[in-house]
Amino acid sequence: MKNNNQPALILTFLVVLGLFSLAGAVIWLGLRMQSNNPAATVSPVSSPSAGSAEIPQQSGDVAQQLNQVPLESDRSVDYRKLRDSLLQKNWRAADRETYERLLEAAGPKARSIGFIPKEEMDLLSCKDLQTVDRLWSSASNGLLGFTAQQGVLKALGDYRKMYDEVGWQNRSGEWAIEWTYNPQIKRMDYKTGKEPNFTKPPAGHFPTVERGYNFDASLDGALKRCKF
Repeated sequence: MKNNNQPALILTFLVVLGLFSLAGAVIWLGLRMQSNNPAATVSPVSSPSAGSAEIPQQSGDVAQQLNQVPLESDRSVDYRKLRDSLLQKNWRAADRETYERLLEAAGPKARSIGFIPKEEMDLLSCKDLQTVDRLWSSASNGLLGFTAQQGVLKALGDYRKMYDEVGWQNRSGEWAIEWTYNPQIKRMDYKTGKEPNFTKPPAGHFPTVERGYNFDASLDGALKRCKF
């Protein structure tokens, strides 16, 4: 009885061995095909840490996005210099250009005195605010701009916490960014040692226009009116 079963056992063993060999060949062939196809490999993607804007290096895609932003204005404001400064990741120049162009968008009194009075803030063009926001957002992968700032505010539900999160104030209410007014040229500028973080801005850090110096008129009110 034992001798009659021996050929069957040998045959079964050979069949199983053949199946294992076939499976190994299939796996080897699959690995070879994957190594020869660069598109099949997946590169790890790092996520920016909370509260820190890991602004991507400018690429053709970013340039294309910026160039596709309609430079719309209700007062014929020219936003090309702002777009070019953002394309170069020159946050300092872009921040200053935002300040000047929004004075122009607000009206003649704002241009004259260097900040936006309440009567002009109440009428500040939503179209101009949207243009500025889209430019900043396109240049930073959505990490900067009015929309990003309002997103932080909605997430935290409190202006004090939002100002701390974006790097404008600390929790005690002390301003990390401070302005001074030059009466000769009638313009605002940053105090020495109290400038924004132009090197590695936190998410929502820019633009800083009308923040921390114009307490008679609320840019937040204008953003709410324009449904940001």
